[in-house]
Amino acid sequence: MSSRIVSTLLCVLGAALPSLPAGETASWRSALYPAEGWNPEAALLDVDPVIQDFSYAGYRRGEAPIPTVAGPIFDASAAPYGADATGASDSTAAIQAAIDAAGADGGGVVYLPAGTYRLAVPDDAAQALLINRPGVVLRGAGREKTFLLHTRYSGVRKKAVIRVLGSEKARLLADGDVVAPLSADLRHSTRVIPVRSTDGFAVGDLVTIRNDITPEWVDEHREPGWRGHEARLRGIGYRREIVAIDPAAGTLTVDVPVRYALKLRDRARVVRVEGKPLVEVGLEDFSIGNIQHPGDSWGTDDFNKPGTAAQDVSGFTAIVFEQASHSWMRRVASFLPKRNTTTAHLLSNGLHVRQSTHLTIEDCFFQRTQYGGGDGNGYMFALIGAQECLIRRSEARLARHGFAMSLSTTSGNVLLDCLDADTAQALGAGTVYETTGKGSDQHMWFSQANLIDHCTGENSWFEAVYRPFPRSGPPPLHALTSVHSVYWNTRGTGAIKDAIVKSEQYLHGYVIGTRGERSRVELTARNRAATDPVDHVEGEGRGDTLEPGSLYLDQLRRRLAGASRR
Repeated sequence: MSSRIVSTLLCVLGAALPSLPAGETASWRSALYPAEGWNPEAALLDVDPVIQDFSYAGYRRGEAPIPTVAGPIFDASAAPYGADATGASDSTAAIQAAIDAAGADGGGVVYLPAGTYRLAVPDDAAQALLINRPGVVLRGAGREKTFLLHTRYSGVRKKAVIRVLGSEKARLLADGDVVAPLSADLRHSTRVIPVRSTDGFAVGDLVTIRNDITPEWVDEHREPGWRGHEARLRGIGYRREIVAIDPAAGTLTVDVPVRYALKLRDRARVVRVEGKPLVEVGLEDFSIGNIQHPGDSWGTDDFNKPGTAAQDVSGFTAIVFEQASHSWMRRVASFLPKRNTTTAHLLSNGLHVRQSTHLTIEDCFFQRTQYGGGDGNGYMFALIGAQECLIRRSEARLARHGFAMSLSTTSGNVLLDCLDADTAQALGAGTVYETTGKGSDQHMWFSQANLIDHCTGENSWFEAVYRPFPRSGPPPLHALTSVHSVYWNTRGTGAIKDAIVKSEQYLHGYVIGTRGERSRVELTARNRAATDPVDHVEGEGRGDTLEPGSLYLDQLRRRLAGASRR
């Protein structure tokens, strides 16, 4: 890669990060990330502390900028589609026809000129708009000019306004016909995978490097509450692309390192992915909002009560990416529809990324959920079975959770220069109420090695803590939420008294550098038997002078410049 491209990429990525405050020149580095000698591949992932290499996150692993697709242009407001930019009539079918035409043509830009476009999920569909072919970009004239107004509020449970959907066979733990057991335990964060046979694999293949959750795995991780639930937990897996094969050595080299130990005991193996994730899809330059629900039943557990407003909207999400890769969303926001007296922008969720890898979400802003109850409601940005995704310069406000990561197939994701503000709030019938879920978190089921980098909690916080099982009823399996996740240079503001970072991760977790008027770190102790040793903390209150200010940007610079050879 040319030095000019590297310089341009890093300039764009780091544009929003501030320099040291005036008069502050002293700097310090983490003991786990020295200027020389950092080698994340040397550590044993099931034993040692290690700051992993997070620079592979995002579109094309950070090695190319998001493209500005010029065309062909499919103007959804023009003939033969005829979407109504005045908002007087429903435009769902018209915009979908333009999307289908672009997909059939091999890709292109579905353009929505300035205006308001009414949408509604059809009774027989899971979404209002579906993008299921590669190369399609849905683009507005700007988020202050193009508005997608979803008008339906009943019968939308578990549905979405916009869904980007790839092959079901591209799910992160999908089975395949070509399977190679590992030839040795994989205990390092490495790209070189030892297998019993390389037969049936080719350079360019997508594979999943995975295990099963076995009783032995559960016992090793000191979580007896998971016994009997191994099938539900399924396994840890990493979707990767093969970049080299050495039959003599019995190795496959992949594009991105693995994030946690995989052992022969747990049927560790490489599986060729038979389906294709959807690629090169973009959502750009528009705002999206929901007409509010007129009901008044918004209790935490009302999501499961027939006839309530909460059940109507439970799980409804503005935008969903599923089985996607190397795609993006930028300059997209929620907005307040004129007739909403509650000031709600969204019925429940903003963005869900599911079973997807290498997405970049940038300059997006979601806020003001009407429902923030249990069963996954009121999340503005949720990564649920997502890997190596990058969310940067994005904001969440007035929600149950601003940013959340869930499942054992979630790893290697980066939040860069993001804001979570005014946590644990929802609008309900018009009076703001406090939700039981709070903050931005590693939410459940053992995510691995995610990075929260140079982010701010304004009347909110970031956490990866042990989440106890309930005293009665079936366990929700939250328990151990994360391992090897890093909170780097985190800023706390606002009037609340909570710590800016709360951490109790399995084995090792890392909080390095905090700043702002709320710079305290809380090392919770809900289950020391399962989570010891205590997580690593450095530089509490000293984040302003931490070097580098952004871990992700520094690692990307090193890798793109060839310094990954260390």
